[in-house]
Order: sequence, then C-alpha cells, then structure tokens
Amino acid sequence: MCFAALFAFALIFTSMPEAAAQDALSSLFKEDVRATAAKLEFQGNNVIGNGDVKLRYKDIYITCDKVIVNMSTKDVEAVGNVKLIRRVTDRSEVNNEELKKLQANLKVKTIIEGYVSKPSGKQLILVKTITEKIDWEGEKAVGNLTSGLFDLGKFEGTFDNYYYRGESAEREADGSITIYNVEMSSCEYLAENHEHYSVSASKVRLIPRQGAADFMDKGNREQGKYEVWAYWCWFNIGGVPVIPLPVVHKPADQPGWGWHVRGGHDTDWGYFIQTKKTWAVWENPFIETSLLLDYYGSRGPGGGIEMDITSEKSRTYGFAYGLYDRQPEKEAASDQRFDIDKGRYDLKLNNLTHITPRMDFRGQIEKLSDINFLYDFFRDRYDEDPQPPTFASLDYQFNRFTASVNYRQRINSFFSEVERLPEGRIDVPRQELFNTNIYYQGETSLGYFRMKWRDYDDARTLGNGVDPKDYKSVRFDTLHMFYYPLKFDWLNVLPRAGFRLTYYSNTSKTKVTPSDLNTILNVDNDQGAQVGGDVVNYDDKGGGKLRFVAETGLEMNTKIYRSWNEVKSAFWDIDGIRHVMVPYINYNFIPQPTLNRDKIYYFDDTDRIDEQNFIRLGLVNRLQTRRGDYNKEEIYTWASVENYFDFHFNREDDLDGDKFTYLGDFGTKITLDPFADFHINSDILINTGKFSLNKFLIGFTYDITEEWKVTFNYNYQRNFTERSIYSMGSSLTDIMSGTSFIRKYSKFQDIEFKLQFPICDKTRGEIEISYDLDDKMVRDSMLRLIRTFHCWELALEYGFKQDKNDNKKKENKQTFGIMFYLTAAPQAKITAKQSRGGDGG
Repeated sequence: MCFAALFAFALIFTSMPEAAAQDALSSLFKEDVRATAAKLEFQGNNVIGNGDVKLRYKDIYITCDKVIVNMSTKDVEAVGNVKLIRRVTDRSEVNNEELKKLQANLKVKTIIEGYVSKPSGKQLILVKTITEKIDWEGEKAVGNLTSGLFDLGKFEGTFDNYYYRGESAEREADGSITIYNVEMSSCEYLAENHEHYSVSASKVRLIPRQGAADFMDKGNREQGKYEVWAYWCWFNIGGVPVIPLPVVHKPADQPGWGWHVRGGHDTDWGYFIQTKKTWAVWENPFIETSLLLDYYGSRGPGGGIEMDITSEKSRTYGFAYGLYDRQPEKEAASDQRFDIDKGRYDLKLNNLTHITPRMDFRGQIEKLSDINFLYDFFRDRYDEDPQPPTFASLDYQFNRFTASVNYRQRINSFFSEVERLPEGRIDVPRQELFNTNIYYQGETSLGYFRMKWRDYDDARTLGNGVDPKDYKSVRFDTLHMFYYPLKFDWLNVLPRAGFRLTYYSNTSKTKVTPSDLNTILNVDNDQGAQVGGDVVNYDDKGGGKLRFVAETGLEMNTKIYRSWNEVKSAFWDIDGIRHVMVPYINYNFIPQPTLNRDKIYYFDDTDRIDEQNFIRLGLVNRLQTRRGDYNKEEIYTWASVENYFDFHFNREDDLDGDKFTYLGDFGTKITLDPFADFHINSDILINTGKFSLNKFLIGFTYDITEEWKVTFNYNYQRNFTERSIYSMGSSLTDIMSGTSFIRKYSKFQDIEFKLQFPICDKTRGEIEISYDLDDKMVRDSMLRLIRTFHCWELALEYGFKQDKNDNKKKENKQTFGIMFYLTAAPQAKITAKQSRGGDGG
C-alpha cells in the first residue's frame, strides 16, 4: 500500500463517523493508522485535508501541508513539505560508558527505563532509543491508488544510506523509482548544497530487490534494499565535475557501489594500482561477480574475474586471474630450482553441495602458473594454504557410520602430492555393541595411492645430487578398536584393545630410515632451494606385503570438584565459582609391527607406525562460573590448565644415531578467558630427559575499549628432535607431537605485536610488528593511519620488512599504500599484498 493511500484514508477516518470510517478503511487495508489534520473539507467525491497533516503508521511518520483524495477514481495529491520519516525504536542494556555515547548523539533520543542486575551483581542500564530519519521529502506527490503509479515531482530522498536530489521522479507499480537530473551522495550535506562529493546523472533507476519492501508501503529503507543504475554520470568533488562515468551500478545487498580501488608503492611491485568492481547478477540463486584490473609499475598489467554462486544447498566459487610479469623472478631466491615464465596466472573453482540431508559433495580444482604466484601477488591466500589441492569428495552419513569416496590428483608439477586415485573409506564412531557395555570404533579404507614429488627445472647440485623419486601402491587399511568402560565409585577405568591390518600391493626392498625420510622431506622444499644431504629413495622390488599392528591400553581418571556459590564479582562477571580437577593416567602399548616401516612406502602416518610403550600422567584444572540472565545461566570456563608428563619404557633411536631417554616431555597448556574481550593462552614444552625448554609460547588479545585493542605473542623454539608418541585408539593432548613420526624442529624466536588506538576525535591508527629476535630483523611491520572526514575516509599505510639476500645480508623492503572510501560503508582496509576482498563505497 503506497503512502498516499495512508494519507487519504487516515484523513477520511478523521472526518467520518467512526463506524463508517472503520468500514472504509477495512475495505482496503487492516493496518493500524493514526492521522490528524487542522481542517477537513468535502467537495463532491473529494476529501481535502489542510494544515499540519500528520500520519503515523507503525514506525513511519508522514507530514504534509495538504492532501486531496478522490474517493471514486482513487486519485491522490499530497502537497507542501511532504516528508516520509522513519522512526526506529530499540531497547538495549548498556553500561555507563555506552550510555554517555548515546546521550551525546543528537540524532538519538535516549530514555532510561530502568536498571538490570545480573546474577554476578553487575548493574546495567535499560534504555529505549528513538531515532527519526527522513527517507523522502518533496513538494508534491500525485498518483493513483489503484494503479500504483505516482509522479513524485521534485525529489529528495534517502535510500540505502545514500542521499538523492532530483528535478523530478516517478514511482512505478513494481515499486521502482526513476529520478531525472539527479545528484546522489553518501554525504548528508547534499541536502544543504555543500556536499563534499557527489555523482550527478541524467537518470537514476532505484530497483527494489525481490522481497524488499516498497518505501511507500513500509518506508523501512534499511541497507541493501535497492539496486541502483545511474546513466551518463560525473563524479564531482566539492561540486566540480572531475571524472566522467557513462554508467554507475550499485548492487542490492551491498552497502557500497561495488568499487575497491587501492594504490601505492611497493619495493617489489613499484608504483601500483588495484581496482575491483563487483556486481550482484542474480537474486536466486544469488550470483555475484567481480572484475579485477590492476597495474604494477615494475611488473606489468594484470586482471581477472571472480564469481560466487550461492543457493540454499550449494555454493560455487570461481576465480581466474592473469598477469604479464616483466620480472617474474623478482622475489625468488637465486638458488631456486624452478623456472618462472612471464605469463603468470591462477585458475580456481570449488564447490560445496548438500545433495541430500545426509549426502555432501566437496570439490576443488586450482591450476597455478608457478609456485611463487600466490606469494607474490595474493599473500593472504598463500598464508592460508601455500599448496592448494585439487580434490573431489562424496560423503554419506548413515545412522551408525560414514561412507566416503575421495579423489585427489596433482595438477601442478611444482607441488608434492599424495594422490588418491581414488580412495573409499568407512568411519565408525565409538558406539556400544548390543547392550554389552563393549564399545567399538573403527575405520576401513581402500585406495590407489601415488606419491608425486615436485618436478624441478634445475638439477640438484648439493649432496648426492639425487631428487626424491615417485612411487605408488594399492593400500587396504582396516582398524578395529574395542573399549570396556568401568566405574568404581569415584574412579573411571577404560581398558582398550584393537588391531590394524594393512596391505600394500608394492613395497621397497631398500630401507628408508627415519633419518633418510627426513632428508627427503628437507630436499623437497616448497621454495625450491638447493639443500644438502644424500637422498635414499624407495625401490619397487619389495612386492606385496601385509602388516599387522596391535594396540592395548588403559585410561583412568576421576573428577574432583568444589563449588563456592556465594562468590560474586561484578567486575570479573563471576556468579559463583567451581573448581574442577581431573587427574588421569593413559598407558599405551603397540608391539613391533610385523613389517618394518623402513620398507613401507610413506603416504601418511599410517605407514610410519612403530613400537610404542609409554605412560602419560596428566592433570586438568578448570575454573568455572555461571554467566547469563536469571534462569538462563550457562557454565563458562574462566580458566583452564592442563599438565602432562610422558614416560617411555623403550628407547627409540633419534635422527642423529643416538637414543632418546626414557623420560619424555612435560607439557603445559594454559587458557584464560576472564572476559569476552580478553584472552590469554600459553604452551610450554620441556624435555625432561635433557632438562631443556623445547617450546614456549605466550600470547594475549585485549579489546580495552572500542578504540583501544592490543595483541601480543611471543614464540620460542629451540633446535630439537621430537620422538613419536602415538595411539590408534586414544586422543592425546599434544603441543609438538601426537604422531607416529620422529620430527626435527628448527630454532626460532619471534614476537608479534598489534595495536589499534585513537589519535584524536576523527583519526585512529593501527600498528603491526613481527620481529625475529634471533636474526634481529623486522620480518614484517605496518603503520596505518585512518582519518575520518564527514562522508569519506582516507587511509595511509606504510610497511617495512627485512630479509636476508643470497649473501646473508639484510635487505630492506618497503610498501606505501593509500585508499579513499566512503563512510557509508567503510569496509576496505589497505594491507600490503593482502586480501583483495571488500568493497569500498
């Protein structure tokens, strides 16, 4: 129902007998309408309301000077200061600081309705906020209630946080609005004729997305209701035309116009500019596509497309980007064994589909031009996954087990990949058998496996000059574990026993020891650098072999706790305290498997299982409280600390020809969450056999206020070899181990620091630093200054980092970036070589 209809019938309601007015209103709509006017007149079929016409409909408040309604033709004319005002009412619980911010906002009326006491004793203030905003205003609106067509005359309105001012406008029956000779901006000063920027156009079409409310019906112009098309435009700064734009488009459901523009200077790129334009192509399924056009002064031009298709049961993402790189090896090491062509690209397609409530499909294919492309130009994606796989997986959830088929193949020759061509598997979660108190857990898989090591372009010159050699085998693997839980008063006892049977169609006659396998993994490095060491490869002369592995173990634990319900703290948000202490013992024994692992092809940890005979002593402490409103409290873990110690009954060989001691690791994991915005975590790993600190990590994040946020991490690790600690049927807390693999770790020591802070009322800053304490180098750093103007923001960023060149000398690299974006939607943030996502205004 358009707002003119509300004018007319509301005024009829004020000038007719109550019963007749109710009948007239109910014949067209049944909404709650209240209206007043200084004077009502009747002239034939016309009803005229004069003077201070006011109408309130739900959260809409409409005013005008005069309205005329013809009851026969349903023609309506509203004249003089016609305004559509949206009144938004909300209730919330705030603290004193938040209340002061609300009261300082002149656009918000704040009413204190009461006070709320939380169970912890914390006091909050219950407030009601009322915000009024003009969505549309003009001098005249003429139309017909039946057809829904209206001439809005001179137009001024607000839609999706943008202001529009035009010489004339029309409203069509489908709710779309066409404005002629229009000026638009996110700057509200447009109404006062001194906007900072604007876009002028000969015609603008505002098209409501499917299901969006028409502003004449409900007037609730929340963000993302309209798709905007503007034709023959100029971008103006301070009223001066600067850039001609034939067409401007803003997709529905996007706060900005779909543009992302970033420019600056980078040591590796030179001067650069990156642009991205996003369109919403279709509503259902939702299809969004983006065009990327970039230029790097020292490297060359690049561009691509991105597409995201989302429906109720699936999502498909596609990405294609190419770049002509004049210096493709600019960031590569001099001893890198890969050749990089000037034509560089990334092609990616992935899909997730819920075929049925129980069946899911997941798949991805990604083809890259070279191993360095993501690192050079899409650093955020590289950090997330430096070696993106190509795979397909089909899973079906049965009532008691899951069946899946997986296919994985290498399509990038510079990656090392365990191919599954394919693999089928069945996973059975732990469950009771026939009410016997015997529990079963198992997994079975059958697949054709092929290990494909990287194909280097240049020969290896160090060590024995040999590269890792590919191998393949059919592998059938089945694991069956059985449990018999017992409870003796305060003590829980869980004995377990099981076995694993694995068949390989091919094995090796040549032994590849743990030390040899670590050499293979070191030589096969993703940077393609020359690495020393003599590579010993598997052969294919071992024939088919069957391996049997058994495991027995015993877990025991108990729970000790005490509660203090009277302890309360409003500051710490504590409503009672409960201390829970869980001491536990876990013994595990795996006898020597029937087949030596040195002659089994390595695909994953399943192939490296060896003798295990250890006991773990552990203690978990948890400090808990209640949080939430009365009768809605939930248990909240305020702090958690776990300590464990491993003692081995056998002495395993390390990678240097010596033997590990019987004494294993002493590990500590600490987590503190006293507030929702304050988090501390720490990991400590001590080798008790050598009394050495192998690993120490501590970090915290603290959102002090909305403006002040700080993050700090310290991470230390020494050179050490970690022995295997592994169980086929029990979960083990671990910091560096938890596998059947003996691993070597390298020394490093670094700190990371991030700070967000206010500088003045409209300026804020961000600092990020990553520093290598051993090499005394700044691994990465960034200083970002953001200045908020009335309707736009300016962001400046300076980045600095250091690395070692081929001569082991420090090399400095710098980045400078600048970005403008509109405050109607300040989503973009400039970060060197980081995400290309997010649209500016």
